[in-house]
Amino acid sequence: MKGNTMKEFDPSGIDFNNPSALFRFEDRLKGLMGGPLYYAPYFRSRGGFRGDEQVLDFGCGGGVGTRSIAAELTQGGSVTGVDISTYFSERARKRVARYPDARILRGEITELDLPRQSFDLISIVHVIHDIPRAKRSATVQALGALLKADGRLWIWEPTRASHGMPAEEIRRLMHEAGLREVSAEIEENAFKGVFEK
Repeated sequence: MKGNTMKEFDPSGIDFNNPSALFRFEDRLKGLMGGPLYYAPYFRSRGGFRGDEQVLDFGCGGGVGTRSIAAELTQGGSVTGVDISTYFSERARKRVARYPDARILRGEITELDLPRQSFDLISIVHVIHDIPRAKRSATVQALGALLKADGRLWIWEPTRASHGMPAEEIRRLMHEAGLREVSAEIEENAFKGVFEK
């Protein structure tokens, strides 16, 4: 490493089907406290839910965020969590089992047979940076196609070079997918944005 430059984060070495002990511990910790302390305040800060939305929780991991969303959809809404990991998809299914309007799908969003323009809202929390750069554009294009007209996408991504992605890349990917930036907060190590179709 020369000077202050850091190597760009490379997600290719992460095996989400066989997560490390640290990933499994983080999932357990989120399961215990993540809903009220992490996800619920974030969702409130985005404007919360009416309760009747059709929501996609993209990269749902162990389903803690999906469970938080499901608890808010009390007016006929539903949530679909999607993740590529067999391990985390199974964890998520257990976490949302008591919510009849929540489902978990495992697979690549570009390969799942979800109807176009079927979601009012897409939530992405710390996911895009873990997708290899070569697949990011196609992934975000697929997400944009799933949003209804006037649908919204909430995104929260780390922006550290050691583990994250630049805010400019997030904005470019969203713009290329036909999404307009409604608001953005750029914190020291994170980008939180709202985009609209």
